[in-house]
Amino acid sequence: MAEQDDFDEIVQNLDLDLSFPEDPREPQHPSVRHHRRADMHPEAEAEAEAEEPQSFDDLPDEPFYRQVEPAPMRPKHRGRTLAWTAVLGSPLAIVLFTLAHVWLPKPVLLGIALTFVAGSIYLISQLPEHGPGRPDWPDDGAAL
Repeated sequence: MAEQDDFDEIVQNLDLDLSFPEDPREPQHPSVRHHRRADMHPEAEAEAEAEEPQSFDDLPDEPFYRQVEPAPMRPKHRGRTLAWTAVLGSPLAIVLFTLAHVWLPKPVLLGIALTFVAGSIYLISQLPEHGPGRPDWPDDGAAL
């Protein structure tokens, strides 16, 4: 119970300024900007104030997203193309031969399996390593 008393004493001794302004201003929408110049003509200032929306309901609807242009595609690389063909084509070849009732000899199946493994190793070795200097290291998150 002594810990609670100590905490209460600390809170009571804090010098907190909990006063609030007497004239609370209306929150401004981020798209509404006020550009006032000291030498603006009074009539122009009155027109500018009349054009400003009076509440959030008067603001135009804006989409909740922003459109980002896609990054340019990487140029085709013969090694990557061969590796993807090996990784995707090896299981597909086995499935197609099985569906066609063609029984492959064990050395051919071993060759297909090794091709798959070699393509996978090549693709994994080509992944970028950013190192500990990046803030998201060792996890790259959604970066592809």
